[in-house]
Amino acid sequence: MRTNLEIVQECDNFPYPNLTNNTAYTKAIEPLWLFFLPDDLEPHGFLIQSVVDRMPWTPSFRLIPESKQVHLLKYPGRKEWQTACNEAIDELLDLTRAKKAFPRLGKKRDEKFPIVGAKFDIGIERSAMSLFGIIGQGAHMTVYTRTSLGEMKFWIPRRNANKSTYPNMLDQAVAGGVAQGETPFECIVREAGEEAALDEEVVRRDVVAAGTVTWFNVSDEKAGGEVGLMNPGVLYVYDLEVGREVVFKPVDDDIQAFHLMSVDEVRDAMRNGEFKPSCAAVMMDFFVRHGFITAENEVDYVEIVSRLHRKLPFRTSPGF
Repeated sequence: MRTNLEIVQECDNFPYPNLTNNTAYTKAIEPLWLFFLPDDLEPHGFLIQSVVDRMPWTPSFRLIPESKQVHLLKYPGRKEWQTACNEAIDELLDLTRAKKAFPRLGKKRDEKFPIVGAKFDIGIERSAMSLFGIIGQGAHMTVYTRTSLGEMKFWIPRRNANKSTYPNMLDQAVAGGVAQGETPFECIVREAGEEAALDEEVVRRDVVAAGTVTWFNVSDEKAGGEVGLMNPGVLYVYDLEVGREVVFKPVDDDIQAFHLMSVDEVRDAMRNGEFKPSCAAVMMDFFVRHGFITAENEVDYVEIVSRLHRKLPFRTSPGF
């Protein structure tokens, strides 16, 4: 059975720099390539060597092996170069699929997510973000109710067994990726309707923004894509208390069923590895914020809180 710190570490599993022994961090960081956008001295992603080797790079990208850098080119003088940059990424991914360079990439979807921290509006398909090691953005909402005795209980969905990512695992009641041009709050409102059939007016009125959870994860088999990809991420977290009369039921095929679980049942499920790692991190953050995990009952309290709010490796705002 996992400790609370081990639950957090499953999501935030990239090594940290260490003042006395940097071996693990150096071993992990040295092989990585950096991904750059035009007119920007700061990188926006980490690529692993096997991705660099297998990617069918087009002339819109320049590789610098000596410094392990991949640059998306601007083509000076070309009109609408920002649009051209978006098109260049699309063309590369179309070619990647045509050549079947990454069989697990999946079908093309008309769903783009922003390259976080970019100085212009540029997006990338969600399924390809991990190939470039770009910061992923999501929004998760923990939904709970209270019994007549005041005990807090959570509406927790179990993902379907046929899901390509984290099949059969427990999740947040409402969760989704923040799409290009969308705010985290609007993402929650949209997903609440799509995934849980929650009334938009109720969500807008009652939801409580509760900060962020961040991590740096190296993907494994359960993630459904290529193994070993770099996944820095930020989740905007929200809480929603609903009445005892509200009953959650699956809206689509992504969810098997919703379960109303007590604090102890959620805690045990996390310790048994039943939660999707990022969702477990969000639940841990909820437990900290609501006083279920404290410095008095958790020896690793400071480490847990720190790991739930890791400083990400790339810029998270344009920083003009």
